[in-house]
Amino acid sequence: MTRAGCASVATVGLVPLAILLAVAEPADPARVTLVAHGVSVALSESEEAQIARRVEVLIVGCAITSVTSPGIFAGRSLAKEWQDALAGSHLFVRFLKPVRAERGGVQISEVVVGLQDASFIGPELSRHQDGVVGHVKCDGHRSLALMCELPIRRHLLPGQARNCAVYDRIGEPREKK
Repeated sequence: MTRAGCASVATVGLVPLAILLAVAEPADPARVTLVAHGVSVALSESEEAQIARRVEVLIVGCAITSVTSPGIFAGRSLAKEWQDALAGSHLFVRFLKPVRAERGGVQISEVVVGLQDASFIGPELSRHQDGVVGHVKCDGHRSLALMCELPIRRHLLPGQARNCAVYDRIGEPREKK
């Protein structure tokens, strides 16, 4: 085989390798922190990636935000809610590249989801730079999928854990088209 032929074979072999590396590496990684009952919970990279994906799908699809409908959030101190959520059991995600909410185009760099409510998760709050944004009318099925993700499920309150029985029965949410 000629030198040029060897180079062609070597190059062809590198192309699939490059594709595999591109697929295996997440495009926009995120940092995930889970705090349960005052203790930081160790998560594997794959658990962080799965939780970050679920948080992103949930938060970008919420129907109403404090930016699009400020009247709904009148009387609430979202900055205080953010601090309160961080002070208790919570899930925190920092996207390395901001994502954008489907409705209203709100930029989202960080999300905190409280885990202190006796029955469900919330509030769902996001931040980009300094502004805290409240999110409501989020997809309940996607909230269940996030809440019942195994690393989170292990640390749920009893009422929250009981609600995972619904998720176990109905299964995964449909992918958006």
